[in-house]
Amino acid sequence: MLAKFKSSVQYKAFRRWNKSVRRRLDLLNYLGRSYRCPVCLTGLRTFKPARGGFPDELKRYGFIYGSAAAYETFNLDAVSCRACDATDRERLTALYLLEMFGGFDPRRRYRLIEFAPAGLPILFKRYPFIEYRSADLYRGDVDDNVDITDMRIYADRSVDVFLCSHVLEHVSEDRKAMLELYRILKPDGFGVALVPLVSNVDETHEDPAIDTPELRWKYYGLDDHVRQYGKRDFVNRLISVGFKVDQLGINHFGRAAFKDAGITEKSVLYVVRRSAR
Repeated sequence: MLAKFKSSVQYKAFRRWNKSVRRRLDLLNYLGRSYRCPVCLTGLRTFKPARGGFPDELKRYGFIYGSAAAYETFNLDAVSCRACDATDRERLTALYLLEMFGGFDPRRRYRLIEFAPAGLPILFKRYPFIEYRSADLYRGDVDDNVDITDMRIYADRSVDVFLCSHVLEHVSEDRKAMLELYRILKPDGFGVALVPLVSNVDETHEDPAIDTPELRWKYYGLDDHVRQYGKRDFVNRLISVGFKVDQLGINHFGRAAFKDAGITEKSVLYVVRRSAR
């Protein structure tokens, strides 16, 4: 009964409200001019660091890659914006979206679908030409409840932009999900596909024998992950279903933009488009 209540829309709405109140009370400690969140445009003295929680759990279970600092895109010292709660990977995504939205035709409507939405919807409200849809398999606070491996509710080539951040590592049949993402994307559209990647690890590790929460924390970095992707293999899987993959890092965005948004210099955004095949 308690589990059902905690999954309800009302409970999730209360949690969001409560979190918003606490964040606003604490915000005065973070306001300043040293940084600027690209999602909510708030000027900040500092971003909120990661303390306890996820980093401690990795240590507790003996994460084989060391600590959270091993991840390609994860800023322990600036994990979230206290004004809007956007994480560093969401701020990285926002930098690219702002770049792309500047070239969109404001007389058009662009359909954008975000899977497992978190801190970015506040950004889309500033762009009336974005037709935003949120999607998730289980959550009750999204527009569409959909299995990412079977998205027949979306027609072929019907989506201008998709955001799929930290979803695929939860999906057993990830290639089916990638094929579906390819199917729904328009020929001139693009998607952002992010998964937790460990620096200098190229091969994906997935083993059916890793089937307990403890083992998944140790080898995959979270108890509901089904694999630890390797960088080269992740890119190759996307290419194998037809995507062209651009890896955009500090050379694309610039050192100043990364610093301003609290993004580590080794962070990379993976942008996919339909290949010309």
